[in-house]
Amino acid sequence: MELNVDVAVEQFVKRFRENQDKGQVDNSTLYAGSPMYYYCRHCSELTEVLPESHRSAPKTICEPCKVLEAHGLIKDAKAKATAPDKP
Repeated sequence: MELNVDVAVEQFVKRFRENQDKGQVDNSTLYAGSPMYYYCRHCSELTEVLPESHRSAPKTICEPCKVLEAHGLIKDAKAKATAPDKP
């Protein structure tokens, strides 16, 4: 299946902008034993919630961003997401 670049970038922009307003859980402020929250480094989407004692590396990129990254589109998608809206 072929990637529809315009749709993928628009979905990224939507995800990125929605997640900027949500705020992220700061793991350092949680009580001992609390689950740990991990977010995509590109769009800030929640990728995983793991127990504090987890030993495996957490996901740091969500699946849609992995596709964009594989096609070299992350830089352009971020630029579009952070550009001011045109009136």
